[in-house]
Amino acid sequence: MMIPAHVLAGIACIHLGRLAARDKAAWLWLGIGFAFLSHAVIDALAIFTYHEGSPSGSIYSQFVFWFWLAGGFAAIYWALRRDRRYGFGILAALSYDLWDHWILRSIACAPDGFPNGCMSNYAYEHLHLHHLEWLILDTVFAGVERHYGDEAYFIVELLFVGLLCVLIWKLQKLAPLPESKIRV
Repeated sequence: MMIPAHVLAGIACIHLGRLAARDKAAWLWLGIGFAFLSHAVIDALAIFTYHEGSPSGSIYSQFVFWFWLAGGFAAIYWALRRDRRYGFGILAALSYDLWDHWILRSIACAPDGFPNGCMSNYAYEHLHLHHLEWLILDTVFAGVERHYGDEAYFIVELLFVGLLCVLIWKLQKLAPLPESKIRV
């Protein structure tokens, strides 16, 4: 449950698109593409994090869940107030979860009336975007110990989000976004 990590990665990728495109017009599309791919990388790296926040688990798990949920909404609010174009990167970075966990599960569970919240339903797995994450896990991280559920690894999540914040701060200086015609 690291929504802020995906949100911040989406923001950073918009700047990375700007940096990689070197002032060419396709910088936003490149940033969106980077943001889409970032989801799989972050989820694969989540093997080194607690990553087990649940609104119905232990007190610790509930704290982590609500902490990251609030942090995710705060990051989205900040980003959209700063520059609406960040929204494209955020949406691309969150697209895996939106598609796999919300849309596909809703389609699969609707006929049964959403039993038990539908969280254990992985229907239409062949349509899941998370296949790229699984490919990374099965190749790059094959045999590497997973730390899901290890409470001490929440600190790794905090450090990772902190590093993303520093990266965005540096990228805003190194590859600032061009003046937008859209005003907030």
